[in-house]
Amino acid sequence: AFVAKIARPQKRAAAIQFSPQAVVGQHQGQTCLMIRVSNLMHQPLIHVKVSAVLYEEHEGQALYQTSLDFYLDDLGQRPCPFFIFPLTFYHILDRRSPLHPILCEGTSSHFELVVFLTAMQEGTGDSCQKRTSYLRQEIQFDRQFLPALGLDAQGRYLVSTQHFDTAHSKEPLNKDCVVQINGDGSDRME
Repeated sequence: AFVAKIARPQKRAAAIQFSPQAVVGQHQGQTCLMIRVSNLMHQPLIHVKVSAVLYEEHEGQALYQTSLDFYLDDLGQRPCPFFIFPLTFYHILDRRSPLHPILCEGTSSHFELVVFLTAMQEGTGDSCQKRTSYLRQEIQFDRQFLPALGLDAQGRYLVSTQHFDTAHSKEPLNKDCVVQINGDGSDRME
């Protein structure tokens, strides 16, 4: 077994915040592993891409590495062009996913999912790279993230940091405001 997390965040960077828990739930009719990322900088980031490496123990305690891609809604492999508010990135857990046997079939191998975010700062073109990781106990099942973006009375977008890393079960929330940013519009805002 691993002694420590491979990508233990050293005082999470103030500019980029990853959700402390990943969630497995439904997105656009597919079972997905979801992570949320927030940009706390005053400047937007551009050309944002999230990828991951799955580290698994195999026979004889050998460490095996497999790369995974994360997507943002319907952008596919293309990077996110503009990152100013919290976004949820998805990895589809179909039979082609290396995570499928571990998370959906319950194989017992120990693993760590190390997630990388790469981006550029708008205006300067400086590159920005952050990482975090998730162990099995840091992944919640049958959950969704609560919306972290809403509208104020004047129609301006507001980020709700209190809901950044909050996940809820599949039962629908009984709320009035529906937010259709980075999602299929089924999430409800408190």
